[in-house]
Amino acid sequence: MKLRERFGFWLVVFLVLLAILFVVPVASKSTLVETLDNWFSENAEEEHQMDDDAEIVDQSGNMLVRIDDEISDYVGIETLALVETHFSPESKALAKVVDLKPLLVLQARHNKALASLNVAKVVEQSALEELKRLKSLAKGTGSVAVKNVNYAQASWREASAALQGLNFELQAVKDEAIQSWGETVAGWLLATDSEQWQRLLTHQESLLLVVLPVGLSMSPKVDVIRIARDGDRQQGRKAYFVSPALSTDQIIQGETYYFKTDNGNLRAGMRLDAWLPQGDDELTGVFVPEQAVVWYAGHRWAYVQVDEDIYQRRSLQSGLTAVGGLFMQNSINVGDELVINGAQMLLSEEFRWQIQDEDDDD
Repeated sequence: MKLRERFGFWLVVFLVLLAILFVVPVASKSTLVETLDNWFSENAEEEHQMDDDAEIVDQSGNMLVRIDDEISDYVGIETLALVETHFSPESKALAKVVDLKPLLVLQARHNKALASLNVAKVVEQSALEELKRLKSLAKGTGSVAVKNVNYAQASWREASAALQGLNFELQAVKDEAIQSWGETVAGWLLATDSEQWQRLLTHQESLLLVVLPVGLSMSPKVDVIRIARDGDRQQGRKAYFVSPALSTDQIIQGETYYFKTDNGNLRAGMRLDAWLPQGDDELTGVFVPEQAVVWYAGHRWAYVQVDEDIYQRRSLQSGLTAVGGLFMQNSINVGDELVINGAQMLLSEEFRWQIQDEDDDD
């Protein structure tokens, strides 16, 4: 008992003794002793019962909370019988909306090189035809001077060299596009009338760079992930795999991949949260909704009803993050009565008892 309660207890004892000595007219010694014994026994049992209520533990030594019917109605405790569920674990990553300006610059260089190459082809073809014509005249009639044939041949060789140089330049632009963006994205960029490229340019879709945490890899079977703003997984939308990215983030240094998604008011440079499936097999366990979770000492907990009016706090540290809560494979099991309303009150009640116990030791 608390020190204050002990003082009150002995004050009552003192008053009872006074009443027996001065108020009761006639009392034998035996009657007095019996009265005192009965009174002390009743109070001892009451005190013992109070201590039992405040120090309920299970066989493993874990603290339990007892809530009587009156308090239970006030607290409004509600429970949910947990059923078996299946879950595909996910890993969280960072996604960034790709700015298309570097791609547009690369496309402009490609188009310029391609146009110059087409002009060079025409010049080279004209020079070749002129050379053939002069050679034919010189061979047939001899009316064309040799120097004119030689001049035409030099012009053709110059045009051929220019054409070859522009071929090299065009190939260099293509190689740079592939090296920087991968074959798939580069293919969109360099192809004539690419529908996918037009969807990006017209903001019907957005290109995303997904950066995984260091040490994490993505399964080759993953073709769809979820993305969302502000970490709201429940509002996540689908994004579809495009290709591996050939560059990484300067800060995170993890594996990178390109995905595409419907634009949905996304802006270039915007950062998003991404969730990637991990593993091929589904896990079996139970789902703990967010409303059942309470925080204590920096960790997540939930309460389970273990008897009619007794509840136990269970750790959720091993839980896997899922939409709207946690997925559990241990600590909480199928068939457990999970407290989904009133858990915070149970936590307060549990630590109120602990404070009482500490006061009793004074």
